[in-house]
Amino acid sequence: MVNYYALHYHMKHSGVFFVIENVFSCLKKYSSMDLNLIYSSEKAVYENKDVKVINIPEVGYDEKTFENKEKLLERAAEIKDKIKSRLDLSEECVMHCHNINLLKNSYLGAALGMLAKELEEEDFTLIFQVHDFAEENREDRLNLMLNCTGKEDRKFGASIAYPLGKNILYCTINSRDKGLLEKTGIPEERISLFPNGIDTEKLSAKPKDCKGLIEDIGKYAEANSYRFEKDRKRLAYPVKVIRRKNVIEALLILKLLNSIKDEWQLFITLDAHSPADREYSEKVKRYVKGHGLPVVIGFGYELISPEESKDMYGMNDLFGIADAIITTSIQEGFGFTFLEGWVAGKKVIGRGIDFIFEDLEKNGLEIEHFYDNIDIDGNDFADYSYDKQFELLEKADYDALKEQLQKMIDLLYDGYNIVEHNKKKIIENYSLKAYADRLFKIIEKAKKLSYADVEIDNKELIGYFRK
Repeated sequence: MVNYYALHYHMKHSGVFFVIENVFSCLKKYSSMDLNLIYSSEKAVYENKDVKVINIPEVGYDEKTFENKEKLLERAAEIKDKIKSRLDLSEECVMHCHNINLLKNSYLGAALGMLAKELEEEDFTLIFQVHDFAEENREDRLNLMLNCTGKEDRKFGASIAYPLGKNILYCTINSRDKGLLEKTGIPEERISLFPNGIDTEKLSAKPKDCKGLIEDIGKYAEANSYRFEKDRKRLAYPVKVIRRKNVIEALLILKLLNSIKDEWQLFITLDAHSPADREYSEKVKRYVKGHGLPVVIGFGYELISPEESKDMYGMNDLFGIADAIITTSIQEGFGFTFLEGWVAGKKVIGRGIDFIFEDLEKNGLEIEHFYDNIDIDGNDFADYSYDKQFELLEKADYDALKEQLQKMIDLLYDGYNIVEHNKKKIIENYSLKAYADRLFKIIEKAKKLSYADVEIDNKELIGYFRK
């Protein structure tokens, strides 16, 4: 028997939340492991009848800085003992920790490194899964990493963000991130490529009530002063209206499609939360309403549940009412939107992200119709300021854009249908079964590694994202 422990700061709905949910689903189906979750319940209480839930408040967000290194390590040792006291070490134990390197908690990485060291002679494996980097446009996270001991100490910060030990292994969700982790000094053999899994069975399931969802979106639109027309074709963008999702570009694509034939509307599921993103979202909503665009924003909170629910619609209902899925995001680690739509039997269009697409192409997906640039006046549309983007929505030469994005348009209009091919490749490479098989291999790999005494330094990683 293997005791499996997932560990994350919280279980509020987020990308990592769904990753952990999928891990539990695949292990329940394809293994006999005992499933456990260690988290802080401060932001949201998690319940799952198949999982033993362990609430340790100290693993939650904590941006505390310390007087010196010794004080931080003293605090880390206390948390290490708390975590250890909740583990069942009578059997093989695997702890799978998510995004510890983001330093949402200034001492948690140090605590887990201590735990791994203390349990080196036990049947214990610690897996750190990297979804994002503090070094990538997250100045608040990076500043905490560099200054958590009260003064700047890059190498110490890196050592607790990326602990290393005999029984520690790292996983990344794409090949680029694997290469970047190697730049910190972590040996290549200690880093495994572990792309996220997708619940292909759930996404392939028959939608519950498409007609009802369309009617309810119409009611939401009327109540919130959005333009909705039930007979228009529906382009769905299942994201929050946040800056890195590049939503104004989705409006550009909508206007382009309607310049060819005025028949499309755009559904964006979620509104923003953070103050900075709310400012962006308000600008988008003002533009949409002020110009009468057929766009509905934010209905997801009221109507779509990411989990099984009797009272709300599911993601497969959203995909069920969509004629196509769009993504215009400029920053992703994995890119669920690139994959889920195909599994639901829908065409997916929009902007590609080069390092994600390298992995998708290796796994056989046909993605030539995605664009990586929209050239307007010599610059990529995504590089303009938000105010300039709104201005370009009015001034753009849509005939020229049509010529530039012809492959994408062909997919929608000329029968270039690659849905079944891509769905097959996704099931082969990203299903929960494929995910479980990868995890089992990673656990076995960890047992065979010898200790490597190397110094961790994220100087090159910082430089990579600042260039």
